[in-house]
Amino acid sequence: MKRFRIKVCGMTQVGNLLDVLALGVDAIGVISCVDSPRHVDPKFVGGLFDAALRAAPEVERHWVVRGVEEGALDATLAAGLACTHVQLHGAYGAAAVRIVRSHGKAAVQVNPATGEPPTVLAGADRLLLDTPGSSGGGTGRAFDWSLLSDGPDPGVPVVLAGGLHPGMGAEAFAVLPDGVQWLDLNSGVEAAPGVKRPALIQDFINLIPS
Repeated sequence: MKRFRIKVCGMTQVGNLLDVLALGVDAIGVISCVDSPRHVDPKFVGGLFDAALRAAPEVERHWVVRGVEEGALDATLAAGLACTHVQLHGAYGAAAVRIVRSHGKAAVQVNPATGEPPTVLAGADRLLLDTPGSSGGGTGRAFDWSLLSDGPDPGVPVVLAGGLHPGMGAEAFAVLPDGVQWLDLNSGVEAAPGVKRPALIQDFINLIPS
């Protein structure tokens, strides 16, 4: 398996999504959070995932939620949303993980990287670490990656988010422990919020060690 797998988050347009998938990324994400400039209403998320499924069925499709009530989460998944993962930002707990898994989806738990070892929720399949912020993550800034080496192994694959962009030096990734298996791109590869620049994503892919 390659050293890192790449997720591109914050997709909002089908055409842009297809351009990103053509680069061979491993996952895409669509955000439902009304405070985000990349917010997609849950009733429109399905169109993006359906397009991704048709174009690249092997690519993971992550529904990124914050502030979506558990009842709405349950109902949207029950209606057949074609995601493979649900990324839980904010005040979600074990009950939300159970809802996600009851629909055959994998649950990605999101924690701010504060230096304190996160408590991984029972049933969570992956842990995403992002820069602490008042909005619950998604600041577009990198945190101190040395924190990743100081804590115990969380026991699930770790996704690194925050401040990733093609202007970084390849040596930056050498400090990451083996548990970090995913890199989550968003604002660092954009032309505008929710519109990705494929050339920047390709530059980032070329940068990281294989």
